[in-house]
Parts: sequence; structure tokens; C-alpha cells
Amino acid sequence: MKSMQTLKNKKDSNVRVRFAPSPTGFLHIGGARTALFNWLYAKKTGGTFILRIEDTDTARHQENTIEPIFDSLRWLGINWDEGPGKGGDYGPYRQSERTHIYQDYAQRLLDDRKAYYCFCSPEELKEKRDAAAKKGLSFKYDRKCFGIPLEESRERIKNGEPSAIRILAPDDGTIEFDDMIYGKIKVNTENLDDYVIMRSNGLPTYNFSVAVDDALMEITDVIRGEDHLSNTPKQILVYRALGFSLPGFIHLPMILGKDGSKLSKRHGAVSVGFYREEGFLEEAMVNYLALLGWSYDEKTTIFSVPELIEKFSLEGIGKKPARFDYDKLLWMNGYYIRTLPAERIKPLIEKRVRDFLENADRSRIIIKTDEISERIDRIMPLISMRIKTISESISRIYPFFISVEYNEQLKEYFKNKEISAQNVLEKTIDSIKEIGNEEDFNSSVLEEKIHKLCEDLDIGIRKLTEVLRIALWADKVSPPLFETMAILGKDETLKRLAKYLKAIDGK
Repeated sequence: MKSMQTLKNKKDSNVRVRFAPSPTGFLHIGGARTALFNWLYAKKTGGTFILRIEDTDTARHQENTIEPIFDSLRWLGINWDEGPGKGGDYGPYRQSERTHIYQDYAQRLLDDRKAYYCFCSPEELKEKRDAAAKKGLSFKYDRKCFGIPLEESRERIKNGEPSAIRILAPDDGTIEFDDMIYGKIKVNTENLDDYVIMRSNGLPTYNFSVAVDDALMEITDVIRGEDHLSNTPKQILVYRALGFSLPGFIHLPMILGKDGSKLSKRHGAVSVGFYREEGFLEEAMVNYLALLGWSYDEKTTIFSVPELIEKFSLEGIGKKPARFDYDKLLWMNGYYIRTLPAERIKPLIEKRVRDFLENADRSRIIIKTDEISERIDRIMPLISMRIKTISESISRIYPFFISVEYNEQLKEYFKNKEISAQNVLEKTIDSIKEIGNEEDFNSSVLEEKIHKLCEDLDIGIRKLTEVLRIALWADKVSPPLFETMAILGKDETLKRLAKYLKAIDGK
């Protein structure tokens, strides 16, 4: 394992790390965590964070996912120093634009007899794989094409015969490397396959292109998920064959579901874009992602981005699998909603409200466009302690902006109860009408009025306010009642009380 001194010395060196997503889907939790750890390490060491797009898997490639990946990274604040849209001295930064580079290096290996052409058809290889599987063996290419002279191979290719290129794995060597997390790894090369490095369509395979790119882009530390650990010996074959220096390797622990099973959609393993749409804050997402496999101490869980950059270290990454806990993420998002300045949260809520009203029934809207912002200012203190996502705010506050409707259950709600909802509504309407003007129509005055009404009617406050809550909010749960009435205003409050009175009188 690398010593602490080696890691500390990295601050004085030119640290270069990369995040290299394949555009086969949107950016998910695991990829976002990998990008963040690379970015934090680059920021901590004053190094360079590179974004590279690995887009040579034509069967799975989805071009329409590339921009959303960029957008998700930018939303998280993970900005790259080199890569698409930024340029740099080591480009191009899309593998599909680097094909000539892979072909040149493959040719070097062919010339040095460290690779060879393979003419075996997919059908023939499948038969061999199936035969090995029947015997309970792992498939290893039998080097049928290794002995074909290079000139003969070139002649066959010239005549149009399809061919791939395989790297030659040493028969009796060993590959050793130090992983920051898992320590010294040792692999006997006789257990490695002569895997294909260039397909018959002229495109590179993953392990070849990654090794060439990391070497040419002078990546100093490869920080990626544990699932890539088995790829490392195959990539080191390429490094060795081409005389490249090895980077450091740091394989991050797996991310499991809360129950310890493989992370899936039911645990919340969806795209980062989904969390953004659901109203999660980037501060909360970055904070939570940082805790998936890394810790500063045993108790601290809340970190701002500057604090993460200051405190992040590779030695703080553990070997134990991380567990993605959606409920903890919700809690953390709620914490940030409560504690961030109002000017940070208000624009997000206001956008949701305006989008909601754009699609609402125009006849039900009870507020003018130029009054929306001021009303949100008054609403925010009522809900900031109660919501965990920004999208959740709409379901809690929409009756402040559109008129309410009562379903049959609410119309029948007080039919067989001891309290006379009709009497409560009539007396409340009379009491509210006594309030002189809108300036006096505030929560303090309303609270005093309602408590006095409870005394006059000899009714408990909870029973009486339940009638008012349903009348005003069309629900048994609402924001604080007196503040809600004050925000709705005298006219709208009276209108709703009368509307509910009419609805239950009709029963």
C-alpha cells in the first residue's frame, strides 16, 4: 500500500485524474460518486481533473445521454479542467475521435510481436466458449492464430478477411500492483487471456483504449469503482507492452442498497438528473455522495464543498461497501433546505410555483402574477421546516395560489360527528367580518378571535380548527392555520369558509 508520505508528496506533484463515463445511459449514483472523488482529489492537491468520453461501444452508445451527463456534472459543481468544451493539450477527449491513435499503438504491438491478428469467427469462438462452459472451465483463447506469420495475416486482411487483434499475455509472468484501498495485488499472467484489443470493425476494446488514453493523458491516479479491479491486470499488460509508466490505482468500495443487496432502482439508484428534478439540492447531493465510502471522522456528516476539499483524503476511503440510504439523503436535503439562506431556496420554490400555475386551470388561480414572489416570501417560513425536497413544496402550498375543491369524503366528514361544522363556520364568518381591514387581518388577531370563539361555543381548539382547516385547505393537514388565513387574506378566507358551508349544507 502507498505510504502516507507518498500521498502527501502528491501535493507537490502534477496530479492528473480523470472521470471517463461511457454514454450508455444517464449519470447515476455510482458514476457521480467516482467523478466527485476524482474532482475532490484534484482540488485538494491543486491537480487537474479531466473528463473523457468513452464512446467506442457502438452497440450500447446513446449519443443523447452525453449532454445530460455534462449537465449533471455541472449541476453538482464538478467542473472539468480538460475535456469536451474545454479542450486541453491531451485531446481529443472523445475516444471515437482517437481511433487513429489506438490503431497506431496496436500496430506497434503487432510489429513487436506483442500482439497478433485473429481470424476466428464469432461462431467459432462461441463454440469454444460453450465447450469450456460445459466442462466448468473459464474460457481462454487457445492461440489458434498466434502462429500465423505477420505477412500472411496482412495478405488475408488485404483480401477482405475479417480480423481482430489480440494482445499476447506472457505465459509465466506475474503482474503486481499496489492499490490504495486493497493493498498489493498479484496476478499470474498464465491466468490472463490473449484478449482482443482491436475489433474487426477497427474500434478498440475497453481495456486497450483506457490504458492507452490514461498513459497518453499522463493520468497519475486512476480512481474508479471496485468493479474495475479485475480489469487492471489486463490494462497493465498494455502498459508493459508499450513501455508506459503505471499510474496509481485507487478502487472505490461498492455501493450497495440500504439492505445490503445490490444497488438497484428500488434503492434509489436512478439518474442524478432525477434527483435534480425531484428538488434535491446540489449541496445535499454532493455532501451525501462524499460519504459513500469516505469519512473524515466517526461523527461529522455535514460538509460544505470547501470543507470537503479541505478535509478529503484518499486514506479516508474505506474498503467496506458503502450503503445508499435514500431516507438519509432525504434527511440531509431537508437539513440544507432549513439551513441555507432563503435567497438560495426561494428561486427554486418560485420556479416550481410558476411552472405549476402555467399548467393550472386559469379560472382557479387566485393571485396575480406580480404578487407571487411576495406571497412566497410569506409562505417559506411556514414550510421550510417541514419539507425535504423542493418538489414536495408544491403539494404543501398550492392552495395559496388556486382555489380549493372538496371531494365527497370531505363534504361528508362532519356528518356524524358531535361538532356542528355549520355552526362553527357561521360563527367564524361573523367573527372574521368584525376585523376592520387587511392590515388588522394578521395571525395574532386571528388567533385571538378563534380562541375567543372556542370559549363562546364551548368547543376545544383542535375540534374547531379541524373544521376551519378543511374549509380553507381541503385537507385535514395544512400549514399553521392562523398564518395560513393571514396569507390568504380576509376576502379569500371568507370565500372558502362560505364555500365549504354551502358544500356541507347541501348534504
